[in-house]
Amino acid sequence: MKINNRYIGCNYTGFSYIGGVDSSFKGTFNDEEVLIGSGVDYIPCVMGNISDAYALLKETIKKNDAGSFEEICECIYETVNTYFGGIENVSTRMSYYKDFDDIETETDITRVSTLKGKGAAMCVERAMLSQNLLKSLGFDTVYKASGIKNNDKLEIHAYNLVTNNGKYYLFDSSIPTEIYGKISPLIAEIPKEIFDQISSPKQKIGYSIEVSHYNPLRDKDVHIIYDANREKLYNLDNPHKIK
Repeated sequence: MKINNRYIGCNYTGFSYIGGVDSSFKGTFNDEEVLIGSGVDYIPCVMGNISDAYALLKETIKKNDAGSFEEICECIYETVNTYFGGIENVSTRMSYYKDFDDIETETDITRVSTLKGKGAAMCVERAMLSQNLLKSLGFDTVYKASGIKNNDKLEIHAYNLVTNNGKYYLFDSSIPTEIYGKISPLIAEIPKEIFDQISSPKQKIGYSIEVSHYNPLRDKDVHIIYDANREKLYNLDNPHKIK
């Protein structure tokens, strides 16, 4: 299902704006059609039945005795990673999808739940699941798809924006970091002005967010610019600290 006849997906990378696509979504995913690439690819997915992911999250929170915001975020990451079976088979991801021209009915659209345990889920599926898990715990959260620069390479990426106790965070379960020797999602506090700008589904001006950290899954340092190619740049010099 489209929202007001619009897909959800990346609609701006700094060079051109793609109509008919909203780059953010504030609700809980059910049957909303989300594009797995840029707005020009038009390969959609929908959530599917993820009741087992909600049950897994409850077990993970209980197991880790998680109470703080940071601990909850780590449980979200652990749940997402466990549900999808890691990232060992991401090269097979597209085998689960049909090209837009081959989609004849709604049942032809791939469900995110189809990738459970396959080790093939990437940022879109991970951010969609993160969105619903965070929502299930009562957090005000936004799914976002935008252009990023990953070590100077322009990519399409999906991540989340989360509000907690009057503070605003960027949450990324696909390009994690390491805190105290433990793999954790990137949880970076950002100013409300920038949160509101990036949360907008059609915003074309404002700030990009620059952050550098160690990615333990790839065993390398990464330099990321989220919502790339805006006219201003906000640098996160300490992205891991939760205040």
